[in-house]
Amino acid sequence: MNDNLYTIISYYKFIKIENIFKHKNIFNKYTKDLDCRGIILIAPEGINLNLSMLTSQSKIFIKRLSILFKFLDNELKISYSNKHIFRKLKIKVKEEILTTRLQNQINLNENIGDYINPTKWDNFIKEPDVILVDTRNFYENEVGTFSNAVNPNARNFTELLIWLDKNILNKKNKKKKIAMFCTGGIRCEKATSYLKVKGHANVFHLEGGILKYLEKIKGNNSWVGECFVFDDRVTVDKNLNKGTFELCFACRMPLSKTAIKNKKYIKGVSCHKCHGTKTQLQIDKYSMRNKQLKKINNHER
Repeated sequence: MNDNLYTIISYYKFIKIENIFKHKNIFNKYTKDLDCRGIILIAPEGINLNLSMLTSQSKIFIKRLSILFKFLDNELKISYSNKHIFRKLKIKVKEEILTTRLQNQINLNENIGDYINPTKWDNFIKEPDVILVDTRNFYENEVGTFSNAVNPNARNFTELLIWLDKNILNKKNKKKKIAMFCTGGIRCEKATSYLKVKGHANVFHLEGGILKYLEKIKGNNSWVGECFVFDDRVTVDKNLNKGTFELCFACRMPLSKTAIKNKKYIKGVSCHKCHGTKTQLQIDKYSMRNKQLKKINNHER
């Protein structure tokens, strides 16, 4: 079996896009003749895409993408899989590629944190005057994170910004270096900009996010556990191979092997985190969907 049958490409760029629907039509054209699945988000502030495609076609897509956006090779996050990690292709137009509704408090053109290259990250976060902040949602942190990282326990990006207001933007931390990280880099772009606009000068973030770090830094590093990803793999390990977690369809929370053995876990229906919180109508709906997925999976085999 060819382990590199499919290439996974992640890319984002904050750039002013005036004719959004023109870009949507272009992406429809760029992907029409390719075996490509995933999601492409287009907004006035930029582009964010996460796709899986046949490795034999990946160079074609990257060449087409370079016509639209000038980028360096290291701006693309690349990994591999022996099958598609998405079920279908979606191309969506949105108001923001990361929803904040705080455009007046974020200035991505002039105020963002300084990038720290993945090769320098481990040494940087060990400096005594650095506060390391995981900007992802709480359940992502539970799956894996960097050693000594602070977990804001945020359920969404808005809660993260509220936490930053209360815990970082104060006199005690004024001279501290704030180092931030997220999965691919988008959250940190906006979170560091938020802190800079609010007056905190020493703000830094991991260039390319966790995915680029794991792609570049092999062997011993500061990462502990697995990394949550928003696709069918659920998590990836340090080598960017499919991890050990599964997803509860009912509450969308990642589940470890131990959690799957819990008596309250019913595949596709419930887990120990959401058991007893769903209506009978919801449970019946989940059960029906699970049966349909089994038929689809058996047919694909």
